[in-house]
Amino acid sequence: MSGISVDRFLPRDERDASAASSLTGVPEFQVLEDTWSAIRDNYVESAEISDEDLIYGASRGMVDALGDTGHSRFLDPEEAEALDRATRGEFIGIGVEIDVRDGNPIIVAPLDNSPAAEAGLRAGDVILEINGEKTAGMLLTQVGQAIRGDEGTAVTLTIRHVERETSEELTLVRRLIILEPVSWSLLPEGIALIRLSDFTEGATDEMKAALEAAVADGATATVLDLRDNPGGLLHEAVGIASQFLAKDTVIFQEQDASGEVKSIGALGEPTVPNLPMAVLVNAGSASAAEIVAGALRDSGRATLIGETTYGTGTVLIPFELSDGSVALLGTELWLTSEGEQIWKEGIVPDQTVALPIASSPV
Repeated sequence: MSGISVDRFLPRDERDASAASSLTGVPEFQVLEDTWSAIRDNYVESAEISDEDLIYGASRGMVDALGDTGHSRFLDPEEAEALDRATRGEFIGIGVEIDVRDGNPIIVAPLDNSPAAEAGLRAGDVILEINGEKTAGMLLTQVGQAIRGDEGTAVTLTIRHVERETSEELTLVRRLIILEPVSWSLLPEGIALIRLSDFTEGATDEMKAALEAAVADGATATVLDLRDNPGGLLHEAVGIASQFLAKDTVIFQEQDASGEVKSIGALGEPTVPNLPMAVLVNAGSASAAEIVAGALRDSGRATLIGETTYGTGTVLIPFELSDGSVALLGTELWLTSEGEQIWKEGIVPDQTVALPIASSPV
């Protein structure tokens, strides 16, 4: 019986005393301490395992036990720093947003001008192997750890492309990726094509500047391209939607754990309140991109064209822990302004058109 807890065989008062002496006073927490002791006292290679590894593994397990697969997750300090750099618009990697669905890692969206985009990865592609290791059953954090690496190093992915039965092996070299969220051009007949690739810090300011420049150059209509936009910062989504919507127009709704619903409205005066517009979406349009697309559709401000969006439905809030780790938790469900929950369902466009990201929209 060495190393096995016999706490469950103790009398009730002794079990309560044992729980009270645990880290939190919660009875179930004693099991975690018992497991720690069992590993340290008995595991054959315990000297090779650091306390940090055990703590991070247990923390990941607690968050993964929530069942919010692909959304809520625990990030160690290195992963948290990578996320922070990405939200500021730069990071080292292959440039792909990933998720886990039905036990398999899939591509949510390749980022513009990234190794992933250049290799032809598309939203919905399934990652079967990473450097020869099968990915079925991997957690999202494990997939991310396997793909990440130093600048200039390579990772080999075995990919099953969306709507194909065959797989392909691709080797991608990690590099510094600097995100430029907004780009635009003036098309014939005065149509401003504005590409929004992500919702990193400063995206609202860049969108406002692009719209003002487009109008100054004679734009009479706009097409907002949200294809393969994996989302990002919630306040940037509100800021960008506010460029097109009258003040206080509902952008989306938040529903907390108690079921209470709160509406989030547009801020300030819009830059282009009346400019005719269409919005392009596809299966890679996720999270903040869906919030903006849903708001513009529900308000009657724009026509959605393309494919059904990804279907992200939780508001993720980062909780920084004492050592720089982060618990990224879905604290609320978000609903469209009409109260529609799109989690795992996505937003169906007004006009369904298969429009590859590289194609011309007009």
